[in-house]
Amino acid sequence: MNILFICHANLCRSVLAQVLLKKYMPQATVWSCGLYANPQQHLPQFVEKYLSQQGLSASHIKPIQLTEQDLKQADWIFCMEPQQLEQLTDQYAPYIDKMWLLNEFVYGEETAIQDPMGLEEKAFFKQASLLEQTIEKCAQKLRSGSAKLVQV
Repeated sequence: MNILFICHANLCRSVLAQVLLKKYMPQATVWSCGLYANPQQHLPQFVEKYLSQQGLSASHIKPIQLTEQDLKQADWIFCMEPQQLEQLTDQYAPYIDKMWLLNEFVYGEETAIQDPMGLEEKAFFKQASLLEQTIEKCAQKLRSGSAKLVQV
């Protein structure tokens, strides 16, 4: 199973989702990209700190700009915000059947995963923890086989 997470800059939410899902689904191929990624940027210190507390690391991850090849290779594509999903479905219609808003896939809600960038540490960690709960439920759904690819 090939799973792709997408956010704005591939610095925070998609990176956290990538590393956390790999923890819950070690057999899956999981990666992340950004719609506007800059490979010169560094991951925020809170990302690494949060993951370190979970016994995980993102030190090997650098921001990656999304390409059509990423979309081709993915079996599942998860976006963090409705606007991101809308942009992708407009630009890459052939892959629409693989694209999901993460909260919609997990909870049936068309809501965004809030971006914790720029928050103070306590607020950042709260958002990261909420994302981790979502990723754990996502993994359960993917493993159960109850999830089906459907048209967005």
